[in-house]
Amino acid sequence: MKSPSLVVGSLARHGRVFLTPDSPVSLARKLFRKYPRLSHLPLTSSEKRYLALLPRQSLRGVPSSAPVENLTRFPLPPLPPYATIYDALQQMEEHQVTEMPVASDDGVYLGLVTTEALVHWWAQLGAVQEPGTVLILESTLRNYSLTEIAQCLESDEIRILSAYLLPHSTDPQRTYIVLKVNSIYLSRSIELLSRKGYPLVALHGDALMEKQARDQLRALLRYLDL
Repeated sequence: MKSPSLVVGSLARHGRVFLTPDSPVSLARKLFRKYPRLSHLPLTSSEKRYLALLPRQSLRGVPSSAPVENLTRFPLPPLPPYATIYDALQQMEEHQVTEMPVASDDGVYLGLVTTEALVHWWAQLGAVQEPGTVLILESTLRNYSLTEIAQCLESDEIRILSAYLLPHSTDPQRTYIVLKVNSIYLSRSIELLSRKGYPLVALHGDALMEKQARDQLRALLRYLDL
């Protein structure tokens, strides 16, 4: 199984789709027609530094020749490329948007993370061939022990089918531990692992659980009227 990426930089798209303040409304309308699933377009400076999002609805009734700098903007702060997928979901929920801008530490616009990309990512983590569950735990690089983790799981007669590490999204001294196990009944083991210093970051499972995860995310987006 391909290692799942937890950072938004890997999902950012539309890096070449943006407007500058002097762009005419006609260009904005053209881009919205070309990308009909986008509700916002990024507004950048001439040096491609991110400024704000331009809502599709702000174009209503505006002459095509007018510059977009006079339109209503949404000054949504961008995410850095090393922010996690969960950061993106949290910000989308908080601000009720369907896209999150991603920018480098010096403010250069890199792209958008869309709800469509997140749904695809969410489903991909659950796409495993053997029945069971994928757990993503977090720990320090120096102190984690696969033996200790295995003992916690085996106390509930759960076997580890595969295990590997992913780089932490923000702290090089920490790591993500990705485990494939042969059970979907993990409540007691997850509590025990947390007490041992291995908090759960994410949980993904077989084809049925994959569908449930996708349905839950879609339901969340519908609830937010996105």
